[in-house]
Amino acid sequence: MIGGMGKLIDFHSHILPGIDDGSKNADMSRKMLELEKKSGIGKIVLTPHFYLHEQSVEKFLENRAGAIEKFAPIAEELDIEVKYGAEVLYTKSLADADLTKLCIGDTKYMLIELPYQRLNGGFINEFRSFAGSIFPDILLILAHAERYLSFTSAESIYEIMNADMLVQLNSGDFKPFSKSAKFMYDLLYNDLAHLLGTDCHNTTSRPPDMDTARNAISKKVSPHCFSKLMSNAEKVFNGEYI
Repeated sequence: MIGGMGKLIDFHSHILPGIDDGSKNADMSRKMLELEKKSGIGKIVLTPHFYLHEQSVEKFLENRAGAIEKFAPIAEELDIEVKYGAEVLYTKSLADADLTKLCIGDTKYMLIELPYQRLNGGFINEFRSFAGSIFPDILLILAHAERYLSFTSAESIYEIMNADMLVQLNSGDFKPFSKSAKFMYDLLYNDLAHLLGTDCHNTTSRPPDMDTARNAISKKVSPHCFSKLMSNAEKVFNGEYI
């Protein structure tokens, strides 16, 4: 038990070996899982990058299956429960793809990443139309909402979030006095963020780090807020509505 809670849940990770810019091999995946477990994480959503302009859904699933074959025994050995999904980069052509196969496990939830560009009115309308067209068959989760501040305004991100979807924040971005941290606290104060993920890619420059978020949120917002994020994660992990 961690502070009265059960095992924590990491909702965004790149731990599957050899499939994207995350873990390079099974040995690195094991070390990343050990770091996750050390911080109290017992459930993880595996979300390797999916770029439709680089490969088909079928080819991605084939590659992911190969990575899972190497990874699954390690997760089982370390007693970590996992579900497999993808971090899907939004492009207009996604409307023609079978996205149900990219959802997290047997749920309707899919993690989606926006392109790193200025989000103008035309793009916002296009994306919201896309989100509406797949709802309720697919429920979107916006990956690392704070990351887009480097390319666009907070107002544009808020407009994007008006689409029917959940919002995920990166746990390691809760750094003191940063622009992204202030934005994330604003989201939490207004109950506009729902999930946390480490977005870990390795054991050095981008390791699993849930502690930064847990400590910062408990201090700046409330311990209850962090508990609620974990409660949300449990529900989504099980395919339930928040």
